[in-house]
Amino acid sequence: MRRAVLVGILIAGCPWGCSDDPDKTAACNLGEVTSAATVQDRKIIGVAAPYVPDAALAAREAELEGSIAARRAAAWQVVERVLDPVPLAEPRLADNFGSQPSVPAWHTWYARDDFERVFKKLYRDLGPEGRRARAPIDVAGGFAWNAVALDGMPEWPEQRYLDYLATIDTAEEASGVGNAARVGYSPGALGHLLDSYVKLHQCRLDATPDPYATDPVREGQLVVETEAMEVGACDWQLLGPFQAGTAKVTVTMRGTGDADLYVRRGLAPDPHTFDCRARGGDSNERCTIDGGGPVYVAVFGADAGAVDVSIEYLQADVIAPTCLGTAMPRDGVLVKADWRRHLQGELLPIFDTSGARMASRLRGEATWNSDGVADPQPSAMYTVTLPSSGQRFRMAALHIMSKELDHWMWITLWWSPTPDTDFGADRPASIAALPGPWANYKMCVATSYTERDPDPRGGRPGSLGDALAAVHGGVGAPSWCSNPYLEQGPHNAGTNCIGCHQHGGTELQPQAILDELPHQGSTRVRNNFFTDYLWAVKGGNGDDLSAIIQAEVDYWDAND
Repeated sequence: MRRAVLVGILIAGCPWGCSDDPDKTAACNLGEVTSAATVQDRKIIGVAAPYVPDAALAAREAELEGSIAARRAAAWQVVERVLDPVPLAEPRLADNFGSQPSVPAWHTWYARDDFERVFKKLYRDLGPEGRRARAPIDVAGGFAWNAVALDGMPEWPEQRYLDYLATIDTAEEASGVGNAARVGYSPGALGHLLDSYVKLHQCRLDATPDPYATDPVREGQLVVETEAMEVGACDWQLLGPFQAGTAKVTVTMRGTGDADLYVRRGLAPDPHTFDCRARGGDSNERCTIDGGGPVYVAVFGADAGAVDVSIEYLQADVIAPTCLGTAMPRDGVLVKADWRRHLQGELLPIFDTSGARMASRLRGEATWNSDGVADPQPSAMYTVTLPSSGQRFRMAALHIMSKELDHWMWITLWWSPTPDTDFGADRPASIAALPGPWANYKMCVATSYTERDPDPRGGRPGSLGDALAAVHGGVGAPSWCSNPYLEQGPHNAGTNCIGCHQHGGTELQPQAILDELPHQGSTRVRNNFFTDYLWAVKGGNGDDLSAIIQAEVDYWDAND
């Protein structure tokens, strides 16, 4: 079992597996790039393809948390919907290909440039009175206009556009029309963000809220989290906070030596301040206190020993994210792509994700160290050529974040030279049947902070079972899902995506969360998700869409 990683003190409440900070990846010189769709490419793409969610998934949340097999099967189905080919909207492209070229659905989705273009247009169209009233905007109309915005640009006469179309005559260039943007938003996701512009603007002005909110609170499911630790004589080790609802919280400890429990709601306990203390002559102790707030647990070692601590509580969530009108709708999906510039002879790192190798990674500092290099060709790795520049890019990895569950589904794909082993061994045939090299990508998924499947192999034989067992920390331990291309840096191979995104919209930086928070930041420490897990809304770890809104609103407030 992977040993729990604990911290001495938790001071304060990291994007996708702690990797969404563009400054961090740039500093590491990873070769990742980004290029949003140009206005001429948006005309070729047309209105972004909708994502049709599985309406039954939300009711299966408990099943998915308790079954790795069910979780992975559902995730592959999401992947298939995201990769489903969609014809490009420009019919004249068929003249270059003999039939209408297509791109994966996600590659038609919107980027930050689309958000800025649409919001500026719609907010300007409100007029002075509508802007003063912060009136609703016509998002559907904005999307329709965005698809033909080029037609109103005098610098793009018809002949120039036709000449541009004539240059797109290879499959790579057709895919390149979809751009090489870092983050993509499904129409449901970007539409909801645009609809929420008033609250996004206020969120930009407001201070970051505390990690725990008291009103309004929704009572969630009963959970049991477990921690295993070595306790030395005179050690004081702190766990939490655990975001508890109003029900009682029960903490149970079992083990060797003589360790004592200290439990407190609201603040961390110390030897003299606590709500419950259990200090018998051994390490078998139990405390029960009232919930209704963040709960902290401390273990004091009177004598050295090894203990297991279980914390049983009813989870608490705030009902609505304050930065959005409501929680993101079920058809809200975000993707993050890792694009690598493809130069002749340039090699990419490759990563062994077998059970034995993953076990060795996680026993160390949990870092994705390369296991060699490769030079995958377009037939093996999704590759695009941007028609606007002729630059060629390979996509090494793709994150998929789907709101089909209340706390999202966290799916990530990565390219592998051995795609049918370990995390690719259960890939459905329908994925391989899709146009493109999608049979060469492996996948992991997390649907909650905590692993609840008691079978570390997830019922899977062979290399997949071996790999799942290597990353399984035990029931009640943090879940796991990490991408070798996107989760760079110390400790990032041991993350689970959801743990870092819980801090979306805060000023927390990835490395601090990885270094200072429990379990490399993968343990839940918040009950208020005021941006609904999105780093894109506010702050320096994402697209910072609220900055676009603030700039536009401030401009018109000063000039109307």
